[in-house]
Amino acid sequence: MLPKVYIFGNGNLSFNDYMFYYKNAIDKLLEMDNAHFVVCDFKGVDTLTMEVLKCATPNVTVLHIGEKPRYAPDKYKTKASQWKFIGGFQSDAERDAMAINMCTHFLAHDINSNENRKSGTLTNIENCLKENKIRFNQE
Repeated sequence: MLPKVYIFGNGNLSFNDYMFYYKNAIDKLLEMDNAHFVVCDFKGVDTLTMEVLKCATPNVTVLHIGEKPRYAPDKYKTKASQWKFIGGFQSDAERDAMAINMCTHFLAHDINSNENRKSGTLTNIENCLKENKIRFNQE
């Protein structure tokens, strides 16, 4: 089964941390001819992932709140011109639930949760695991 991978994470993740936690895994996924990616349109992991994928694959679905995405990469002479954008979600929770429903696998890393706070990223990781989604190996 070819993976449909929901990639998500914290908005405040640094570029260096993105490269460490996500880039190698995404490169492995891109080696699979028909891997599909599901991303949202928030800052940080979402926007960095779109930039990595825009010239690499047409197999991307971007989910966003409202009528227009907050961010979309340049479509001129890139494969992003073939991406599917699905909007109209009323909340992050509604959008994230759709992404989890759509995926078979997920790639995520949380840097913001601690004993006093659970981030949206950690909540999504827990929801993916509850739905038996497969965590893509990040090594």
